[in-house]
Amino acid sequence: MEVNWATPLYEFLRQCNASSLPKEVLDCGAGGDQPPLSLFHQCGYKTFGIEIAEAALAEAMKFSAETGIELNIFQGNMRWLPFVSLSFSFVYSYNAIFFNSKIDIANIMLEIERVLRRGGLCFVNFLSVDDPDRKIFCDSARQRFHLDGFSYHEDTEADIYFANFDILRKEKRFVEKLYHGDRIKQVTVEYIALKR
Repeated sequence: MEVNWATPLYEFLRQCNASSLPKEVLDCGAGGDQPPLSLFHQCGYKTFGIEIAEAALAEAMKFSAETGIELNIFQGNMRWLPFVSLSFSFVYSYNAIFFNSKIDIANIMLEIERVLRRGGLCFVNFLSVDDPDRKIFCDSARQRFHLDGFSYHEDTEADIYFANFDILRKEKRFVEKLYHGDRIKQVTVEYIALKR
């Protein structure tokens, strides 16, 4: 099964596959109709995910029911991960963390670090200040109940979150794509990091 819209996660998965740590992964922001956790599941990973938005969680549950793939996604908030410390070898947040304020993002990154084992890998992408569609949410947006807009980062601003990591890969990515019938442009700064 391919999840073409989540292409940066293929490089993360490649690096996870090269690790000797147990194949256990957590997705922070795991909802939607094509959960990227399915990529990890098909490679033999024990998968877990949390999703705050009820509609996105329902889509992920429908995906699991239709495919017979149990991904262990449940409702939760990535600001308070309901797992004991050092629970996971791999943790990622793809196109999800920027739905939070910068204060919350700092806390989320501490939570990701807390649940990640030493030598474990994380992937996180942040919206860039160079994002051409930079805007606050419209009144009808599903995410409006979280905050009044996305959080945007300068090119090196998010480096501070990785003080206890070795940054293995950092990439600024410009993407133009068709998303639910709309053509969107997005600029992100993406990190793959190893916890020391």
